[in-house]
Amino acid sequence: MTKRVTELLILGGFMVLAFLLYRSTAAYPDSVQGSTAMYIRFLAVSLGLLCAVETGLWLKSREKEISEKLNITAAPMRFWGLFIELVIYSLLLEPLGFYLASVLFLPVAMVTQGAKKPITIGLTTAGVLLFVFLVFEKLLVVPLPERLWF
Repeated sequence: MTKRVTELLILGGFMVLAFLLYRSTAAYPDSVQGSTAMYIRFLAVSLGLLCAVETGLWLKSREKEISEKLNITAAPMRFWGLFIELVIYSLLLEPLGFYLASVLFLPVAMVTQGAKKPITIGLTTAGVLLFVFLVFEKLLVVPLPERLWF
């Protein structure tokens, strides 16, 4: 079996999993339909949409063979830089809170990984934080780390 067929089978499996997750929420008792079922439905729909997008991208690029592989030894400074940044980010989450720590971490991590355009970095940071705010704080009402210092 070729690599492409294996990838397509895996994506198909995830699509089936997304469908089964969504269908399973109908059997939940009424007491959890508003919270747990909504979260499971969100996961199922997100998984399904991401699989559909990935399948589309896979079909679009199936003529091109991806020759680059993740090789930590080829770019050790990027790897260790990101590792150190993640450690610092996790330490800053409690005193600064999720949003302020993320505003500091995301641009630095993007520059470390090779991003150069300030507008792209700024829009990506704003988009990620807006997405997290809308989905986790508003839709799912998940408490994120809050700041302690101020």
